[in-house]
Amino acid sequence: MPGLADHISNPLSPSVSEGIYPWELLREMLARPVVFPRPLDIHLVRHGETVTNAQSLVTGSRDVPLTDLGREQARLVGHQLDRRYDVAFYSTLTRSQETLSLALAAGRVVVDPAIADWRLNERSLGELEMKPWEPIEELAKGDFSYAPIGGDSYAEVTRRLLSFLVDLVRYTKEANARKVLLCGHMGPMRILMGVFGELSDPVAVLGQSFRNTEICRVKWRQFVFPSFLT
Repeated sequence: MPGLADHISNPLSPSVSEGIYPWELLREMLARPVVFPRPLDIHLVRHGETVTNAQSLVTGSRDVPLTDLGREQARLVGHQLDRRYDVAFYSTLTRSQETLSLALAAGRVVVDPAIADWRLNERSLGELEMKPWEPIEELAKGDFSYAPIGGDSYAEVTRRLLSFLVDLVRYTKEANARKVLLCGHMGPMRILMGVFGELSDPVAVLGQSFRNTEICRVKWRQFVFPSFLT
């Protein structure tokens, strides 16, 4: 089976702010729900255990490898995936790429293309990165504007993920793709599952937690501007 490097491409053609659309444009595009003729079948997988996960350290945007356990988790989850996907997307961080590569090979999963997209990367946590994990009061209160020094807010992460989803919808329409696999990270998965589930409570969105290599299966029927931002 070809490796991920054989499939890396960029068919989404980002055209505004290097793939990040202005809030005004996103609100305009999603002023009314975008209802799909057929639901998109989307499977999201969090990456396997990393060396920082194993030490209970904050990883954020740092590019760290999987542990031996993380690699085994990736192989095992490959057997839980469907046998075929129309397209897969993964972040540009090593832990996402390695997880997807091991999973596809172990499960003999057919997917072409597999595409790296930086908008799926974990958010930067600035000065908190590589420090012991501790709960953050602002996030427990659902504060999307909070950002650690040198890091990103969840509002910024939401903007880039909404931009990714706008391009994903266009891609699936043009490619007639109905089944999508995403391999990513805790923070972005919170936002994506909040969008797919049309959650309205920001506390509930940021309170979601996903185990290493946990699979979330979604039937996405319509794309609406997330009410948890308002």
